[in-house]
Amino acid sequence: MGPIEKSPLRALFWKDEILQILYWMDGEGFGKEVQASQVIALLNTNEDNLLYHLQKLVDDEVLTSNNDSITASAMVALSADSKKEAGKRFAEAFQGYQKAGHGECGPDCEFCYGKDGVKLENCVHNCASAPSTMPQH
Repeated sequence: MGPIEKSPLRALFWKDEILQILYWMDGEGFGKEVQASQVIALLNTNEDNLLYHLQKLVDDEVLTSNNDSITASAMVALSADSKKEAGKRFAEAFQGYQKAGHGECGPDCEFCYGKDGVKLENCVHNCASAPSTMPQH
């Protein structure tokens, strides 16, 4: 049994890490719902600590699960409300690394375009919104 980090500051840290990893796993095709053991394998902490924080996030309705009590075999997912928050956190953490080759997401990107297909001012992927400032030759 490993140590559990229960301070409010560490709880915020683990919330951030868990939201980002679940967002990434969904984007990489691992699924919207993943087994807790898959999350444990990707984060640098002990199983007891991660299960504690997963349980807390399920209890706070930040995550959803098929189990009331979170174990390594429980399936967890981002709640509908937390998916956008997770996307913003992920985008902020990897801001300099994840711009698309042409600096623009397509209109199917729910984080950059509204339901009406209009570009959002607060696009979380920092898509280019102004013409290139490259010098003309």
